[in-house]
Amino acid sequence: MLWRGVGPRGESLEHLRLEPSRARGTVIARAGGGVFTLGYVVEISPEGHPRLTTLRVVDGPTLQLRRAWDGGWSDAHGRPLPELTGCTDVDIQATPFTNTLPLRRLNLPVGSGAVVLAAWVGVPELGVRAVRQRYTRLGEHTYRYENLESGYAAELTVDAAGLVTSYPGAFERVQPGPQS
Repeated sequence: MLWRGVGPRGESLEHLRLEPSRARGTVIARAGGGVFTLGYVVEISPEGHPRLTTLRVVDGPTLQLRRAWDGGWSDAHGRPLPELTGCTDVDIQATPFTNTLPLRRLNLPVGSGAVVLAAWVGVPELGVRAVRQRYTRLGEHTYRYENLESGYAAELTVDAAGLVTSYPGAFERVQPGPQS
């Protein structure tokens, strides 16, 4: 999968390799007057939750988030992260991929919506905080995404596998990738 970042967040290019239980992405981006490269791996449970998320900014910070079966989170050293308790998802600012996990897991009928709590990771600093998000299915391949903390909203178009093809003002898919 290949995405191009557009809009006020800055320019980027991302390559994603998606396997049944793992996603590996590399993002090269221009933001805040500089350029950074982010590598990430999200290990996915059979239920569609992120189990282990590892992020590394080249020549910058690293972050590892582990989600336990009971919904608790910890860092790379096993220290609990109580501020993320209850988060069901991870949302990495620099990629549209992390929208796929809740969309697939929720499997919403057209016209319905759901609120999730996500561990939102800002890039390139890799700061993390819990953020309430709502997904509403507008059509077969269209969802409304809302960040309930900031008020930000966007209409996402996805393919049959739930991967973003268009995220207006943020991301667009450059290469279609495998069909499902």
